[in-house]
Amino acid sequence: MNLERWIILGVLILSIMCLKLLVPRDKVREAWVIFLFLQVITWPAGLIAVEMGWIEYPIQLYPKANLYNRTSFSFEFFLFPVVAIIFSLYFPRKKKGFGSLLYYVFFAGFFTFLEAVLESKTKLVEYHEWKWYWTLVTVMISLYINDKFYRWFSKRLILVDLK
Repeated sequence: MNLERWIILGVLILSIMCLKLLVPRDKVREAWVIFLFLQVITWPAGLIAVEMGWIEYPIQLYPKANLYNRTSFSFEFFLFPVVAIIFSLYFPRKKKGFGSLLYYVFFAGFFTFLEAVLESKTKLVEYHEWKWYWTLVTVMISLYINDKFYRWFSKRLILVDLK
């Protein structure tokens, strides 16, 4: 197994550990809502970016995955939703304006920085017409839409005692 696949595997393991450590037991259902709804956003957005030739993910965890889905399953459908879960569950609701903006920039910047490093140092991501700032903007928009949906959904969520 080459370095790129080890990186993907490490990211998946780290993501699972983050879920286990950072998602409180009473917020698991809400985490699922965040996780699944973000995939509704990333699935078409990722397909559009790849099919338009803007970005490419040449190496996948499973070599034959690119025959069926040329988007990055590991990052768009697992890492990014995990980041969105942590983002929404720990969002500083009492902070308004600049504090909220900093929170968005921090999370989107983390994801953008990670992708930019992977693009420059590995063969996991190749930018063609894509630029790092498109990742920053699309991640911020995706987190915003996802968090708005989560807040709307959680207003109508019936809490169940798990004991």
